[in-house]
Amino acid sequence: MPVARAIERNALSLPSSPQKSYILSSHLSTQYEEDNSTDEKNSTKKTLDSPRKHSGSTQKTVTSASAASQSSRRPVNHDVLLPMRGRSNTDVQSIMSTSNTLKQQQANIGGSGSDKAVNHHSHLRSQSPTSPKPKCILPTTTCQPGYVTPSKLFNMMGYGLQNQYLFMLAHYLYIIDCRSKEKFNENHIITAIHWEDALSGAVYISIVERFSEIVLYDEKGIFYNTSTEMRRVSNRFSPPGTKACLTLSGGFEAFRTYFPFVCTQSDIRSTVDREKFLTIYPSVVLDNQLYLGTGHQATNWKVVRDLKITHIINISVEHQCVFTDKIKYLHLELEDMEDVLLKDRFEETIRFMETAFQNSSSRILVHCNLGISRSTTIILAYLMKTYNATLLEAFKFLRHRRPIVSPNVGFLRQLIDYEYTLFSHTYSDPNDPIFH
Repeated sequence: MPVARAIERNALSLPSSPQKSYILSSHLSTQYEEDNSTDEKNSTKKTLDSPRKHSGSTQKTVTSASAASQSSRRPVNHDVLLPMRGRSNTDVQSIMSTSNTLKQQQANIGGSGSDKAVNHHSHLRSQSPTSPKPKCILPTTTCQPGYVTPSKLFNMMGYGLQNQYLFMLAHYLYIIDCRSKEKFNENHIITAIHWEDALSGAVYISIVERFSEIVLYDEKGIFYNTSTEMRRVSNRFSPPGTKACLTLSGGFEAFRTYFPFVCTQSDIRSTVDREKFLTIYPSVVLDNQLYLGTGHQATNWKVVRDLKITHIINISVEHQCVFTDKIKYLHLELEDMEDVLLKDRFEETIRFMETAFQNSSSRILVHCNLGISRSTTIILAYLMKTYNATLLEAFKFLRHRRPIVSPNVGFLRQLIDYEYTLFSHTYSDPNDPIFH
């Protein structure tokens, strides 16, 4: 396999937003049980400034020591301070006494801010549950290994904020139609290329091989070993020892049933054509029920119409409710700030969703500004209560469908508290690297 493809599979940089920057793994698991291993982030070390009780040589010495510590980026052990040139033993003892006093004060109050919250949740986790937790009933995929469901492919085409799939240079997703040329010309998944063109050199093989995911489909989603065309394409683009191509479960027939608006007769390959014809849709959370997206998607009538949205939960101050004559809204005018008490609106929002879902034709779009923090928090709370899921279970489920989800630290603490409210025990660890 070319080196370029191997390198670019390791990581894929997403477009930066004014709020955050994200790194999306280019390996997209097709199973609900995904690899949750992630690099642990360095914990933030908090220091307390010593009161300015000293003057003269003592104050200068402390300032000098602080500057040296910052320049070398090494933590200072306040328990052991060696005598320095020009410093009297009295000065050293005074500094040690002040440091010990501050540490004792901090221990007496049990920490503050986020430290106190973390200690509180750690204490709750250490206690035994008073009763067994109800079994988590989150929906699981029945897709076989090596296959991808129509909803998963749909989400892959619009992962995250915007344009990974929009431009070929993203080297992210490549879809190959393995049906006859006649059927391809009649209708196909937007941006797909016919298998004959893929093998004939109409598209440079070196470019295709750099794509992180290659998805093949025929009419009904049969296994590629029984299809001559799919086997030829698979052997060409994923030889033994390399990452296998994915097969669309149910084939084009199933995908068109769910997402007819993402199918076309046009042969769309160029960047200009992609900008013109490709619309980025919200992520599917629950098939034909629940979607998570951005404010711009929620104010785009084509998106709302195509997904047959009937209800919208708008958790933002950035976007207005623009389709009030056609859509039923719940508008929570809240900012993405750690001190915003979003948990006070959990029950109200969940009741709104439960009432809507009493009608089987209802479809809900939940959005904030970017579909990352506020809307994610609301959907996590809904999944936790409705499906008896811990925060960790709900988060894994949602991240598999939208990898950029990331509640801010304040919302994460509120979800931990909500977990305790639901189950009388805290099962999830807010310090788990998966949340950060």
